[in-house]
Amino acid sequence: MKFKSYILSIVFVLIAITTYSQIDSLESRRIYNWKLDPYDLSLQLVELDTLLASFQNFNPLLKNTISSNYLGNLGSAAQSKIYYDRKVYKTGFVFSEPYAIYFHLPKDQLYFNTKRQFTLFNYGSGGPKNESEQVLGVLHTQNVNKDFNFGFDYDMISSDGRYQNQQVKQNKITLFSSYQKKGYRLHVNVGLNRVKAQENGGIDSLHYLGSDEYKNRKNIPVKLDDARNQVFNTGFYLAQEYRFGKTIEEITVVEKKKVPLEDFSLNKSKNGFQKQNNSTDSIANNIDSTTVEINNLLSDTTLSDSITIISNNSVDTVGIDQKVEMDTLKILKLSGFSLSHEMIYNSDVRKFFDDNINEAFYDDKDIFIDSLKTHDEVRQKQFGNKFSLNYKYLDKFSSRLSFYNEQMTYKYNIRPDTSYYRLPIADTIVKTSVDTSISNSNVSIYLKAILFNHVLFSGYGEYYISGYKKENSKIDLKFAYILWKNTELSLEGNYTNARPDYFYKNYSSNNFRWENDCLRRIEEWDAGFAIRSTRYKLQAKIQYGQITNHVYLDTTAYVKQHQGQINIISGELSKKLKLGPIHSVTRFVYQQSTNDSILSLPKYSLYQSLYYERLANFSATGGKLLWQVGVDYRYTSRYMSDGYMPTTGLFYRQFDHEQMDHHCFDVFINFTIKRVRLYLKYNYLNSAINKNYYFTGPYYPSPEPIFKFGLAWTFYD
Repeated sequence: MKFKSYILSIVFVLIAITTYSQIDSLESRRIYNWKLDPYDLSLQLVELDTLLASFQNFNPLLKNTISSNYLGNLGSAAQSKIYYDRKVYKTGFVFSEPYAIYFHLPKDQLYFNTKRQFTLFNYGSGGPKNESEQVLGVLHTQNVNKDFNFGFDYDMISSDGRYQNQQVKQNKITLFSSYQKKGYRLHVNVGLNRVKAQENGGIDSLHYLGSDEYKNRKNIPVKLDDARNQVFNTGFYLAQEYRFGKTIEEITVVEKKKVPLEDFSLNKSKNGFQKQNNSTDSIANNIDSTTVEINNLLSDTTLSDSITIISNNSVDTVGIDQKVEMDTLKILKLSGFSLSHEMIYNSDVRKFFDDNINEAFYDDKDIFIDSLKTHDEVRQKQFGNKFSLNYKYLDKFSSRLSFYNEQMTYKYNIRPDTSYYRLPIADTIVKTSVDTSISNSNVSIYLKAILFNHVLFSGYGEYYISGYKKENSKIDLKFAYILWKNTELSLEGNYTNARPDYFYKNYSSNNFRWENDCLRRIEEWDAGFAIRSTRYKLQAKIQYGQITNHVYLDTTAYVKQHQGQINIISGELSKKLKLGPIHSVTRFVYQQSTNDSILSLPKYSLYQSLYYERLANFSATGGKLLWQVGVDYRYTSRYMSDGYMPTTGLFYRQFDHEQMDHHCFDVFINFTIKRVRLYLKYNYLNSAINKNYYFTGPYYPSPEPIFKFGLAWTFYD
């Protein structure tokens, strides 16, 4: 609470200092950021999340998917209810998958180039003292010179929970750096992800909810009293490339002009810098042809993976009342061959402790090692190197041929004399571990081409030639027709054929043991048609997929394989709409599985945000305040969701508790004061009004209605 009080003090001092300040939204244009394309290491300009829209969604589960099956507590194990969202968040380690949506992963790492030191601080909190949840984040980056940048990104989640033994603590930190000089380019990041969580197994009975005797939810009995779970990940990623090709330098000289800055801002997105309308609707009239020219040039760079922005001096401003100076823009178009090398290292561990396994929860569980207590540990290490030969022709063609080798190590607990029956075991335990090392190698090829300036083709294929993963294959294809620079029609398809993960085949712990030598290869494909338009802020997609030999955990939480086919059809619509000061953000997903007993999915999921936005002007001081007030609504239709097994930390099939239709209404207020964004939010308003109870997972009730607040403060030194 001392930490919480300190943060509150900062907020009030900040408000007192800057209440009549102006919205400082242009200085961020001194910074641009990107991700690495995993297919050919090209730079993909992306948006840094500094906008006010959707700022109230501070929970990673709300940011990254619209509906989740989780344990009811911020930071707890989670599984997206949207099947194709679920496939995106993968760690490569089976036992950390339930936390993938929270983790810092190398594929999501942002890299920066900035003229000034940049720091983004964010904090959120909610709930009373003994049930509080807090999030804290600090991002800092700076350039040593125009070629070399470094920074760090830290995130913390601390949540005490509303029931017994539900505390969760997460710490994630990443150190990152990039360097680019002439033909050489280097990207590197080192990350640590740490989770420590209590496991209560859910409430003991649903009848406790609504009982006058248990108005204090901390008094409701739970299934486990002294169980704890730890998940650790340490990762290192390095990508370096040396180009031999010819460089074509284009310099566009743009006339300097003075542009009024009272009514517009520039925001960077996937398509470069684009105009962002304020509620006054007068912005477009203040942007001259020079701004449009720069805007178009930067938009072009996102369509070409071979174009790199060398100078970002095109927008140079300090405050609202100052001028914009449009300067020269230098672009490099690269053609020819290059060599690249990627190094990957991951060390993962999952531990489970319970000092008292005589509880009713264990009555139907096997005991293989110790009948008094559990101390399970499972580990996985990965060390890989990828060498590639690349060829690019300007922004029209890109190709890559790669060879990859990885060394994998798997380790888990076992007792040599274990049996598959529950037996009384002596207090003195002889415990050892299985330690297996495997080498896997694959070859891959990638092609991307833009034809006739309107047709885009990209294709990726890989095939494992040795190791446990031998004969595993993967194909990704995309055909797109570009109607104009920010709208495309796309046909997309994916295919994988792979052996089940090693730990689905071999695993042992105190309560679970399996040796599945007869598991068949898993074959999965999907194909879809999509329309995407940044101009109309629209994405619509219909997708059809099929899984053969699906591997899952059955009702006993043991590994099982469905020897047949499961088909999945999915449709999705995402749209942002603005009618004067009224804004709407919608995402609707329809999905259906042909075998709900094996793979159960909710048919309908909806996120709808509706808010009113206004820019307030203080004539006495010249200050400005951008504010929003609105409501968020989330809906998920009824379905038989997966249960959660604390001893393995994995989700499994269950049929004891059906998830009913889930509704969640939140009301919020967001506002910007100079470089500070703040939100005030009341969660589960409908539950407070109707006095009803919802569940985020079987036997895991949803959080109670609660008031939350948070802020994000940006610094430019």
